[in-house]
Amino acid sequence: MELLIGKNIQNKRKAMGMTQDQLATALGVSIAAVSKWETGGAYPDITLLAPIARLLDVTVDDLLGFEPQLSEDQVMELCGRCTKLFESSDYESAVSLAEQSIREYPNSAFLKLRMGSVFMMHTPCARTEDEATHLLGRAESLMREASGSENIKIRETALSGLSALLMQQKRYEEALKALDGIHSPEIEPNQMKVSIYYAMGDYEKSKQVAQYLLATHAFGCNIALHTLANFAKKKKDYPLALRMENLNLQLSKMFDRDRIYGQDLNHYLMIAQCHAEQKQERETLDALKAFLKCAQMPADHDAVKASPFFDSIEMSETLQSKSYLNHCAREMINGNSAFDFLWRNPEYQEILSALEQLPG
Repeated sequence: MELLIGKNIQNKRKAMGMTQDQLATALGVSIAAVSKWETGGAYPDITLLAPIARLLDVTVDDLLGFEPQLSEDQVMELCGRCTKLFESSDYESAVSLAEQSIREYPNSAFLKLRMGSVFMMHTPCARTEDEATHLLGRAESLMREASGSENIKIRETALSGLSALLMQQKRYEEALKALDGIHSPEIEPNQMKVSIYYAMGDYEKSKQVAQYLLATHAFGCNIALHTLANFAKKKKDYPLALRMENLNLQLSKMFDRDRIYGQDLNHYLMIAQCHAEQKQERETLDALKAFLKCAQMPADHDAVKASPFFDSIEMSETLQSKSYLNHCAREMINGNSAFDFLWRNPEYQEILSALEQLPG
């Protein structure tokens, strides 16, 4: 870890209008020593830290550039840098930056939570199976550490992420056990709070809570319907599977969630696969065209803010770049054996070509 003490000494010295000579004389050291400190060639002796801090009217912590913990914004900035490194195929630098930040701030549960998510989301960027296994293993350990946080929001988000990671690895019993640690009251507090705030006359707060409540339950309906569609498709009950996914699309449009990039990709993919398994060429192509149109949307996260359903709340935003998300969208279609029967169809080839032309 690089200490910025020399730069801090230089900045404070200059701000006080003090020369290197004056600083050196006051401390009883040579000008050459001060120059080495300020250029990073050497660090001051530990016994000089307190005298330097007193002379420059700062604390030793200020002198060392010590921060007890990172702010949430600083954590997100670090995670954003790691994400860009992963997406630019600089695997070693991405992992190194993440691990260095965790070593510097070993007690930051929020940092571990977010870095665990970055590792989990970027396993496709691993160049080998060993690297992918390492990322997943590290993501799991970070999520487990974060799940020990005293902050209930961090703890329960970590448990939810850990459950998703374990399910991805088909460790289903462990995934269920992780969810058991999440406090789930029989009565949703926000269902009562929204009415209380309204009765108090705090209409803005009532509106905000109502919108959070709507967003939470809309997302829950999305997951439930998609799962039921998967179950119906597995039983080859295609009419029911299609009904479930079309309901999802209706809900998405009803609550303006279709304005969010990628929101409906999985629904159109499921619809296309249902038709493909029945060798319904025209219907499959139409669903794939809808998938393509959805993939071509700009990643304008603020678009949903214009909606009267969500204009008072902060919607979670992905750190992944549009180019990386485009890559993921292509992979959802490329190599999908369900669509092999369309290989010679010119419309299908046009869809594949358009997906390839997406940036990234």
